[in-house]
Amino acid sequence: MRTKLLAPGLLLVLAACSTTDATDAPATSAARLAADVAWLADDAREGRRAGTELGLEAGRWIAARLAALGLEPAGAQGSYEQEFPVPLEPRPTGRSYLQGPDGARVAESETRLAPLFCAESGTVRAPVAWCGFGIELAASGWDDFAGRELAGRIALVVRGTPASPPKPAAAAPVQEATAANPHGDAQRVTAGDPFVNAGLVFTKVMNAKRKGAAAVILLQHPADAGRGVLAFHEGGSGRAGIPCLTLAWSEALALFGPALLEWSRDLESRPARATDGDARPFTVSAEVERGHGPATNVLGLVPGVDRSRVVVIGGHYDHLGWGGTGSLAPGVRAVHNGADDNASGTAVVLEVARRLAAGPPPPCDVLVALWSGEELGLLGSEHWAAHPTVPLERVVAKINLDMVGRAESGKLQVLGAGSASEFPNWLAEAGPGAGLELAVNASSSALAGSSDHATFAKRKKPVLHLFTGLHTDYHKPTDDLERFEAEGAARVADLAHALVLRAAGTEELAFVEPPPAPEGERRVQSLFNAWFGSVPSYAFEGPGVKIDGTSSGSPAERAGFLAGDVLLALGDVEIESIYDLTYALQHHKPGDAVRVVFERDGRREETFVTLSSRGVR
Repeated sequence: MRTKLLAPGLLLVLAACSTTDATDAPATSAARLAADVAWLADDAREGRRAGTELGLEAGRWIAARLAALGLEPAGAQGSYEQEFPVPLEPRPTGRSYLQGPDGARVAESETRLAPLFCAESGTVRAPVAWCGFGIELAASGWDDFAGRELAGRIALVVRGTPASPPKPAAAAPVQEATAANPHGDAQRVTAGDPFVNAGLVFTKVMNAKRKGAAAVILLQHPADAGRGVLAFHEGGSGRAGIPCLTLAWSEALALFGPALLEWSRDLESRPARATDGDARPFTVSAEVERGHGPATNVLGLVPGVDRSRVVVIGGHYDHLGWGGTGSLAPGVRAVHNGADDNASGTAVVLEVARRLAAGPPPPCDVLVALWSGEELGLLGSEHWAAHPTVPLERVVAKINLDMVGRAESGKLQVLGAGSASEFPNWLAEAGPGAGLELAVNASSSALAGSSDHATFAKRKKPVLHLFTGLHTDYHKPTDDLERFEAEGAARVADLAHALVLRAAGTEELAFVEPPPAPEGERRVQSLFNAWFGSVPSYAFEGPGVKIDGTSSGSPAERAGFLAGDVLLALGDVEIESIYDLTYALQHHKPGDAVRVVFERDGRREETFVTLSSRGVR
């Protein structure tokens, strides 16, 4: 169920709640939090996607709230806002097509042909090479590319995996192709299938690209011939860097004729034959619109007694819009309201700002920061760190609130507790004071997260990340207002307020490199069996992957990689973007010694790195 616009009378009641002072009863605080989440997570905001007009509208609303509370503008040029560019959600133009050698053309439509989500715009005219399911998996003795010359050709691959795969030669951990995988394709993929990773659309495309293919056509599986093709918005994230189309089986039969039936005769039982293909020139033309739009960080300052130090409290206010990239509801085109992620954190930050502004002045300045672009790779907080509106050297700590709307049980996770020696004692005292049972993570794994605290941690600033945990509504349209737990969020606000005051009242708060994660600790961020351990700069648009540092104890750290290095190749995979790097790691296993080509200070260099592993949760 989605939220609806609040009745005018209720809005007046809730607005009146927001004007009361810091001695309000907990119920009043909860009412304010519920009102803020209701506005942010209303269908009218359409998911607050960064780069959209409604994302900007949400930023303007937050700026007005900070102004009403009396915070000083701390954005750009005396305003509350700091603008920066973000990539817009890609979309098909409707002009993609596939043309046969005799001039027959299949135009883009919902049922017959569409560009793939990972497609780059472009036109390729070349012969076609049949590549079966597009699988290369030595452990199962299956290679659809063996003996095949793909350089400059169009690879023809089928969606899905063999129905009855052979038993793997050796047991190996596999990653289920579920909604947790950004390149997932659940069609014809089941848990325990040795081809589970190989069935992912992005993996198939990148396999073909790695073998030299100039373009890829993803064929609908013949068993699904009565259905529409994979819609553009049903795909995951990723950019392959080559034109890619998906084509209905019936249209493929019309274009390739009886040869297609011969190529696919034993599709389910054996790899593709190297001799299968069509030497005549076909034309693949994909057209995908990609661009940039404006987003804004919203920043206000509560002046403190000591103006030489700043504590930052913040959270991100953007979410996923109508789904697509980042959504864990594959194929669903619906508003993702993000009541928990992260309307809840935004509301709590505003509540803490109200309490701070009500006085007395905090011991030092407090920067209240509501970031945009977090869902696209921490773009807002990274932009601020690169272009700080208060001197970065004055920042003594960052307290981050991301997904704090499920605390009715009284339980809260706190990450980053090892980044300052004072934090564990503070948490031990402040948690019970707020009526919360804290699960504290002090290891280095807590700093490698995908929320805005990581921006500050890699710049050696102590951080605390408050988080009520993942749930089945995460990144889905079901993360909505009716599941927001306002009373629990009010307790989180109590804790955050107490922690801000403790940090502000501590004259020196030194960053401590947290200890490595205990053996066997399961980490949230690893999607791949092989671990390299670089910290990518998502604001860098290539070519290559620029890194902002390395994870503690990682292969990248041991190999001496430095912030500013640009990765250009890993193994035999050329790296044009972050998606090439993730693919390369999927292609390798722990213990592999791989050649890494990189650029440092304008010079091209290379070294060998032995990949390791880390747990998956």
